Amino acid sequence: MEKLDFPNRITIELTNQCNVSCTFCPRQCVPMNIGFMDKDLFIKIADEASQHLPVKMVVFFRGESLLHPDFMELMRYAKSKGLGPLQFATNAYAMTHEVADELVESGVDFISFSLDTLDPVLYRQSRLMGDLEVSMEHVRYLSEKCRERLRRGESAPTLQVSTIEVEDYVPGQGEFVEYWKKYVDDVRVYYEHDDKGCFRNPEVQKMMMEAVPERKPCRKVFTDFLIYWNGDLALCNYDWRGGIKSVNVRDMSVKECWDSDEYEKIRQMHQSGKFGDIMCGDCGHWRIDYMDSGFLGKMYEGDLKSERKPD
Repeated sequence: MEKLDFPNRITIELTNQCNVSCTFCPRQCVPMNIGFMDKDLFIKIADEASQHLPVKMVVFFRGESLLHPDFMELMRYAKSKGLGPLQFATNAYAMTHEVADELVESGVDFISFSLDTLDPVLYRQSRLMGDLEVSMEHVRYLSEKCRERLRRGESAPTLQVSTIEVEDYVPGQGEFVEYWKKYVDDVRVYYEHDDKGCFRNPEVQKMMMEAVPERKPCRKVFTDFLIYWNGDLALCNYDWRGGIKSVNVRDMSVKECWDSDEYEKIRQMHQSGKFGDIMCGDCGHWRIDYMDSGFLGKMYEGDLKSERKPD
């Protein structure tokens, strides 16, 4: 596994504030200071990344990105610098019609909606501050806006709706998939994991270990770069607690952080298979890149995807 000269994927946590409190979310057990990334810091990162294209940018981590007051401005700026695909995930609660109208024009390439179930009662039990009917209506509205653009021959974000394979959601999973296939490009089912990247379902963990029994280096520390809202760095998108210490993009460039001794020590741990006290030793997600499918979970193609295909 060789380190890229510059990461080809940068994940930016615009905020770790969330407007929906999910009972299964790792944030329930992770103490964190809540905040929003400074606009100037985002611009600094985007400007540097634009000198190393192509670079995929994910503007989402532990919170609801749409809550950032400069969200649309930052998306347009990133797109103007040639970054992309530009993608994020949302619970859609804050995505009003006005926000949706701006989104389809912003240049965002991919949006994933975490909705989980069609049952409002079950939704309220697991997402304590959300409103399923409101979120569903927002997604349907955006879907129609995307269809209108595609029919005019214009670009539109790729849409995905997702659920998590947990006991409460499984009985309604088939109905969930069939419903949302009418509105989006893909419906995805994720496997639940904790705040250290470990799968909570023992059967999934066993399947992964049988597929790739020998410990190998994780691709992410050689190709991906993740920045918390305050400029601190994480090991990857499963690191909720901050695994890279004494390195911050407020004080250094992305390239300097990427080449830092702290980062190199972590890569050496992966090459040697000796992880000390960092979370990588227990994580199971690294195996995905060594599996034939290169994919974990279930994916179902939706009707919106057919609108993008040539006749």
